[in-house]
Amino acid sequence: MSGSGGRIPDSFIQSLLSKTDIVSVIQESVKLKKNGSNYSACCPFHQEKTPSFTVSPTKQFYHCFGCGMHGDVIRFLMDYQSLSFVDAVERLAGRIGLTVPKDPLEAAKAQVKLTTTMVLNRCAAFYAEKLKHHPEAKTAVAYLKKRGLTGKVAKQFQIGFAPSGWDNLLSFFQGDNGALKILEETGLIIKHPQGRFYDRFRERIMFPIRDRRGEVIGFGARVMDKSQPKYLNSPESSVFQKGHCMYGLYEALHSKQKWQTAIVVEGYLDVVALVQMGVTGVVATLGTAITTHHLSALFNLVDELVFCFDGDKAGQGAAWKALQLVLSFLTENRQVRFVFLPPGEDPDSYIRQYGAASFKSLINNGTSLSAYFFATLCEQIVPDSVDSRAHLASVARSMIERIPQGIFKEMMFEQLAKLVASTPQVVRGGKAFRSYYSPKGQTKIKVAPPPKPMETAYIASALLLRNPDLYGAWEGRSVFPSQIEAPGMEVFYQLMTLLNANLSAVQLREKLHEAGFELKRLVESEAKIALLPETGLEAEFIGALARLEVVGREQIAEKLLLKAKNMALTEEEKQKLKEFLQSRESNNSV
Repeated sequence: MSGSGGRIPDSFIQSLLSKTDIVSVIQESVKLKKNGSNYSACCPFHQEKTPSFTVSPTKQFYHCFGCGMHGDVIRFLMDYQSLSFVDAVERLAGRIGLTVPKDPLEAAKAQVKLTTTMVLNRCAAFYAEKLKHHPEAKTAVAYLKKRGLTGKVAKQFQIGFAPSGWDNLLSFFQGDNGALKILEETGLIIKHPQGRFYDRFRERIMFPIRDRRGEVIGFGARVMDKSQPKYLNSPESSVFQKGHCMYGLYEALHSKQKWQTAIVVEGYLDVVALVQMGVTGVVATLGTAITTHHLSALFNLVDELVFCFDGDKAGQGAAWKALQLVLSFLTENRQVRFVFLPPGEDPDSYIRQYGAASFKSLINNGTSLSAYFFATLCEQIVPDSVDSRAHLASVARSMIERIPQGIFKEMMFEQLAKLVASTPQVVRGGKAFRSYYSPKGQTKIKVAPPPKPMETAYIASALLLRNPDLYGAWEGRSVFPSQIEAPGMEVFYQLMTLLNANLSAVQLREKLHEAGFELKRLVESEAKIALLPETGLEAEFIGALARLEVVGREQIAEKLLLKAKNMALTEEEKQKLKEFLQSRESNNSV
């Protein structure tokens, strides 16, 4: 239990456990019945009719013979009340009047967080009060009612209103210099170049973002008309990182129903509307794609995730990104499903139009991860030939390898083998390059997976943006990028030139944009190579360079042959033409 980074001494943990009665702590949440020297109850961690949950006061330990959950009193608070290790220790220490010893640096950080969240809690109360009493709040109330929200759910989520004007929040905290400094650090007030401050949020519905303990750490703000941006988050701060936080997490944890399934949606109003209609366990990312931090936090709380996206192209793209991230979290006891709403619908509009029962049916009958995975890949790479099946196996294999070892991973390989009319052993065996086999399986020729026609230069450019260290692979080749005439070669050549300046991928894109290049095809190619594992990037890039060099050689040879018809070639040109023709013959003989 000392896995908290060493901040709390093991000696204190052991002393705390010896002074704490596990029965009295668990009895506050679970109705225990004396059973000999122990206590029993129906397990709080899974559904059962016959009690199999046992608490031992002598061993200070609990165990469920049904689901296997077990541990000491700290573990019970962590599992049942979704507390962190430190929070569980602090709660137990507070019960018996002990002070938890901490590292001075950590204690200072905790104090800063406490002070910051206290100010942000006051901000949330300020905005909530404005929604009730400000003269301009009629517009906000009418908007929320139009969206079907009640006063009860608005209170539950502490929804507020930022009126027009530049100094409402500023005036509320006027004279409190410490609070004003925190408001500036958290971005709720902004400093003008001329030196004065003004409120960040004006004429918007305010959604406080709370951590697991209910402390406000940031805000989301929505306009009530068609202004842009539609949503605006408070900037990241010492207590608020968008890639780590989720809207609705606090409410999901404190629902009266046991939280078993996390439903991940995209918008604040989606969360509020679903909860109001009786759908629990709903969370939303904060204007960003799902991250590994989100997934780690959710899988520490539940074993089932349902991603609910709009049915448009953007929703499909977000779902595919989520799938690629979640693969490394999959184990036998974890389930992931995908739900796509009809075009033009989001969770908020859908549940208002069709009702909670219909939405819950969608969630319960969502597409499994395995079905979505293979259906999407087969749509991108139709397995209707040996070539395409080999390509499909190569792409799918690199993704399935991310899944932890276990029966689910084995079954994914079995399904892949069925799709490509092969065996699990074959589909598991490849590397970055594909292998083509003769019918008898005796002749094997390794070639790089071919891109779609006319895209090689864009693929090569996308690979360079993903890993600029690949730049050196062109060195020593007989054809320079500037000699090749093919779609995307100008972008590729410019990129090769810019890489000498040691720029980041973001800076490289900016330079290309400034030079007037159209980057749509490049962006599409980046999406395609996103499927490739890091270990396969170099092989893919070398394969792309080889194909480009063949194109360049053919073009130079054709030019020299055309020139030879009209005039004599120089000795250097004759030698180059001879080399290129010999190379062509060599390739054709393979």
